[in-house]
Amino acid sequence: MPCVLIADDNPLFRELLKRHVTGTFGYEVVEAENGAEAVALAPQVRPDLILLDLMMPGTDGIEATRRIRELPGFGDVPIVLLSAEPDRRKWAEALAAGANDFVSKPYHPGELAARLALHLKLSLLGRELRNQNALFSRERYLAGCVQRQLLPKDLDFEGFASAAVYQAQEQVGGDFYEAWDDGSGVYMLMADISGHGASAAMLMAVCKGLFLSLKAARLSPAKIVSRLNRLLCDLLEGGDLDMFVTMILCRIDRATPVLEAVSAGHVPAFVIGEQRLREIVSTGPALGIIPEFEWTGTVVPFRPGETLFHYTDGLTELRSPAGEFFGDARLRALLRPDRSPKDLIGEVIEAALPFCKGTLHDDLAMTALRRL
Repeated sequence: MPCVLIADDNPLFRELLKRHVTGTFGYEVVEAENGAEAVALAPQVRPDLILLDLMMPGTDGIEATRRIRELPGFGDVPIVLLSAEPDRRKWAEALAAGANDFVSKPYHPGELAARLALHLKLSLLGRELRNQNALFSRERYLAGCVQRQLLPKDLDFEGFASAAVYQAQEQVGGDFYEAWDDGSGVYMLMADISGHGASAAMLMAVCKGLFLSLKAARLSPAKIVSRLNRLLCDLLEGGDLDMFVTMILCRIDRATPVLEAVSAGHVPAFVIGEQRLREIVSTGPALGIIPEFEWTGTVVPFRPGETLFHYTDGLTELRSPAGEFFGDARLRALLRPDRSPKDLIGEVIEAALPFCKGTLHDDLAMTALRRL
């Protein structure tokens, strides 16, 4: 049963209010003789609504309102003040202190009942909304945990050193990476689902499942990407759902110092060497748009001591508080050949997060793989 806390130094007026509240609504009523007692009782009885007289000895209604608002969990409890005070500046002061409403004395029972019903309904709706938000936050948290479980736990392959980082803008996101070794070569994948949040996370999980089936077929990167594109076009209705996937997939041959790369609308990847920084650019559109498009692979030298660096555009599109993008030039300056994969990614993070003051504008992922 809802509870109403009534505070008034006049016992007759308290009794009158109590009769109206219980008679109209049937609610439980708790009485306080002054503002200080109301402040003390509030955390004990946890009322659904508080009625305070404005003028009370010691702690008046305005001060009681301020102190109640400071109590944990009382930021949204409706507080209605009653007074015969004609000075509207007092009314304004009460509202500024945190009161929800102000009713003049002598009050009309019908008006008071309507005001209380309104504030109690708003309070109930607010509580329901907070409960739903708490449930939604928990579901998003659990979804984020599940999504992180979909990322590879181990990027350690014989003959290579590696590191990776993933951070969703929200609790779930659409960026993902994958890596596997088929014995003759190591595959490194980086993908970015358009948008972020729940829809991107769901499509990410679908792509992960499709890759599990395609990688078992031991296909070339170009064949994997082309087949995945046709599957996604069917799923996304050829772009009608306004979603797509950018992706880069590299196969590093174990027998020769090269890699084969296929990029579908993705930001450039880099091979970091002692002599130069090689850029691997897109060779076709994003996936899920053109069903019959066939990709071809690009062969790039990848020698011992060189590092393959993948990322998503959430990195270069980080923005400073002034709106400046982190950009491609800042990233290139950080891609040094004398850094281990772990140190390389660490230095990029140490430069990027202060630049954007820790505020992500998109999901972000990076991987680095060095040939030993």
